[in-house]
Amino acid sequence: MIMKRAAVVLLVVMLFAYGLVYFHRVMTGIMKEEIEGFAEYYKVDPEYLLAFFPSAYFYAYALSQLFMGSLVDTYGVKRVGALMMGLMGLSTALMMLPSPAALMLGRTLVGVSAAVVFVGTQRVASLYFASSSQAIITSLLLMTGNISGLLATYPLRVFLSYYGLAGLFTILAALALTIMVLVYLLAWDVGTRKKGLGLREVWGKLVHLSREKHAWATALGAVASYGTGTAFQAAWGQDLMSRVFGYDKFTVSILLMYLALSFVLSAPLVGVLSDRVIGRRKPVLIASNAVSTLSWALIIASVPTHSSPLLLAGLVLLGVSMGLHIVAPPMAKEPYGIDYSATATSFFNLVLFTGIAVLQSTEPFVGPLANSALSLTVSLLGLVLVVAWARETLRS
Repeated sequence: MIMKRAAVVLLVVMLFAYGLVYFHRVMTGIMKEEIEGFAEYYKVDPEYLLAFFPSAYFYAYALSQLFMGSLVDTYGVKRVGALMMGLMGLSTALMMLPSPAALMLGRTLVGVSAAVVFVGTQRVASLYFASSSQAIITSLLLMTGNISGLLATYPLRVFLSYYGLAGLFTILAALALTIMVLVYLLAWDVGTRKKGLGLREVWGKLVHLSREKHAWATALGAVASYGTGTAFQAAWGQDLMSRVFGYDKFTVSILLMYLALSFVLSAPLVGVLSDRVIGRRKPVLIASNAVSTLSWALIIASVPTHSSPLLLAGLVLLGVSMGLHIVAPPMAKEPYGIDYSATATSFFNLVLFTGIAVLQSTEPFVGPLANSALSLTVSLLGLVLVVAWARETLRS
């Protein structure tokens, strides 16, 4: 009972950590004015800074998956988690220096350090909670993230109007350092080395996963829904809504809040549905990709008519599809055992966040309408691959 209570307390701390990580992830989605101000001050093309400042986090987050999951499985949440949260705090403070290099380096290092939270939480869930709770825990994780995402819309817009980026970065850095201390004090997982499984064996599992069709299908299924939605939410959606529809920065932040809210409300229901009601994962992921496909069709249809109702319907459905996708992370790790849960999650995140980074970076070159068509194509591809390659993991 004491062990279970301690695991719950640690899980709550990891949920708060993910809220912080998610805020970093999507806060740039309403910072078009600030980013353009940076570009003017540093004499940089604003289109490129709008593309690469938000996506620097995602490229770094994706590439760090090559080692983060293996490190967490090998050395444990206690050491690796605390170290990375400390790096996040220092990297956030680095962005306050009056230098474009410091700005981009800080954003990149935040992406590297943020990668520990999701994989670490999935390891905690696999080690200390039943398989019939994995989707529920993932739904709580993503719900917490999107509550934080809600704060990164209109409330953040108001905060920046009063206190600016220096005030924001100071608070975010302090939160990261506080979580670092809590993780080190509360976590007791020291990894698989105590079982004789070193980094080489765990790394070998990552190589094995790269040859698994199921691993690819679940990851690309997540790109099709969560990936396309997050790229829109965190980067180029503001360009579509301001350039095509003529919305001001406050209206854009409110519309993105609707997207995040539909994710928040749907995610916990989906977790209970998968774990406790139908006892299956694959039908839910198929539904996620189908709803994502429909949402992008509505968003594209809203452009030539400048239809606000169609756009809003598309955004709400996109948020629902992101909520439905929460079965994908458990599907990605469940076939491979608890000793490799963080490594399997890392492969999943490597594919997912590479996809997000690419979808963010292409928009300045092709425009928002073409990027919407690309997102629709990715959603359809994900749907096909999930149907063909993904296997049911909970029932088996």
